[in-house]
Amino acid sequence: MDINVVEKIKKLLALSESSNEYEAQVAMLKTQELLIKHKLTLREVKEFKSYNSDIKEQTSKVTFTKAKWKSHLARLIADNFGCYFFFYTQGTHTITFFGREEDAIVCNIVLEYAIDCINSVVKKLRYQAVRKGCSTKGIENDYALGFIEGLEDKFEKQKETNQEWGLVLMKDSEVIQAYSEKSKSFAGTINTNTSFQGHMEIYKKGYEDGQKFSISDKLSEGDDMEVFAISGHEI
Repeated sequence: MDINVVEKIKKLLALSESSNEYEAQVAMLKTQELLIKHKLTLREVKEFKSYNSDIKEQTSKVTFTKAKWKSHLARLIADNFGCYFFFYTQGTHTITFFGREEDAIVCNIVLEYAIDCINSVVKKLRYQAVRKGCSTKGIENDYALGFIEGLEDKFEKQKETNQEWGLVLMKDSEVIQAYSEKSKSFAGTINTNTSFQGHMEIYKKGYEDGQKFSISDKLSEGDDMEVFAISGHEI
């Protein structure tokens, strides 16, 4: 029995209990597909003993210098998927997640997808501002900060709805210990402070979009995205 497949199915089953009817349906369909493909029964999956994967770091494709909001988004995602994050710095700061291998992979997927969504909307907002003869300064920052706050509130509501998620997604003791050792080699800290630039309507739009952010459609795109199901989040 393939352990990785079993773990994916288990997490998909958890996602299938989502209060979001569409996301639950997508997860259940994916579960059925994997059961048939690997000739497994639900009973076999449910009775299979879980395991903990290796603790590793996963370096993302996300870098920044001035766009400090990216570090705030990375922190939010890491905190909600049982991981830590840090930077590799050489000219620019490269976001890297640290935790159980499957959790760190999920963090990368969510971070890169969220940034793609943010950039797509910001491009439209900048275009609209230019058409009106307005400055585009601070638009990206304020939209992103709103998005991050909206997503944070979404995470908190999910935890309130399903307390088991909150327990599952906590950093386990081995991850905490491993990161404590890892952090001893860090050279210093990076200033990631950023503040609201005054675009209130844009901030509000970001907040609303953050609350609605969902990666469930990605679940049905192929095997590469199946790993996302391990998170157990409704996102």
